[in-house]
Amino acid sequence: MKRCSVSVAVSCLIFSPLASASHMASTSLSTGSSSSINTESAVPLTAGAWSIAVRFEEQRFDRLSDESLLSLAEADPDADLHSVESVETTLFNISYGLNEDLSLGLSLPIVERQDIRAPHFHEEDNEFEIEQEGNSRGIGDTKLYGLWRFSQRENHDTSLIFGISVPTGKDDDTSPEGEAYEQEFQPGSGSWDPLIGISHSRDFGRVTLDASATYNLVGEGSQQTNLGDWITYNAGLSYLLSSNSNLDLRLVVEANGLWRDKLKQAGVEERNAGGNWLNLSPGIIVGRNNWSVFANVALPIVNNPGGDQDEQDYRLQIGFQFGL
Repeated sequence: MKRCSVSVAVSCLIFSPLASASHMASTSLSTGSSSSINTESAVPLTAGAWSIAVRFEEQRFDRLSDESLLSLAEADPDADLHSVESVETTLFNISYGLNEDLSLGLSLPIVERQDIRAPHFHEEDNEFEIEQEGNSRGIGDTKLYGLWRFSQRENHDTSLIFGISVPTGKDDDTSPEGEAYEQEFQPGSGSWDPLIGISHSRDFGRVTLDASATYNLVGEGSQQTNLGDWITYNAGLSYLLSSNSNLDLRLVVEANGLWRDKLKQAGVEERNAGGNWLNLSPGIIVGRNNWSVFANVALPIVNNPGGDQDEQDYRLQIGFQFGL
């Protein structure tokens, strides 16, 4: 069976993922033909082939309560504290097989962070109060990427992943009161962020294994903010449950990890930022020939945000892909 081609994008992530669990978006790319959903395949698209895809991702968080936020703010008035209900990302992706060993792609996200809350000190009352800062929404940064297969043996493929995030996203969104959101809540980062990685795929017939890792080097963006370098590490196993003239059905289970460095504001490191997360992500891919649809849910098995932050509750992804 021809592999289903599933197009995604960092969020990811995957993804461009931001400084903490409350800010993460999809971390995955669409580097080629994939039997996994978030793990990058090492198999490029066929030469001359196009892949067009749309993905929707929702991440929900186990939020810090108002009481916790106020207590933490009173204990450390200078702490950067906040809470976000969810992050929703709609991702548009297009990729092209330049030749048998090289695929190139572009992804563009629309990102919305819902119900941002943070403690603010009110001098007239001489106390902290929780302010509802509303929703931040807009176009995120464009990602340009490629996959170069440098090793191909029987049923084994190994490829280099490369790319750059271009600061085309909105970085001046404001709250309902007209105040600009902190950079970590903006849809765009304002920074140029190169990435490098590697992927390996092994085909056993009905069973396919994919593994990938990428390192993203983040520069200083808007508001003198560096959102922190990040590393993704993924492994995916898929099983072709059935294949006939009408539909192919593939079951997928993945381990999707993200490590994020601390955010720096004007060179000063934020304590409540960064962290390490690992999700177990079961899913399903249904497709035939040049199209596929997919869905999965990610459940945290390592949930270790740095400092005092919201923890991840779950992540839901659905999407479709069409090949030309």
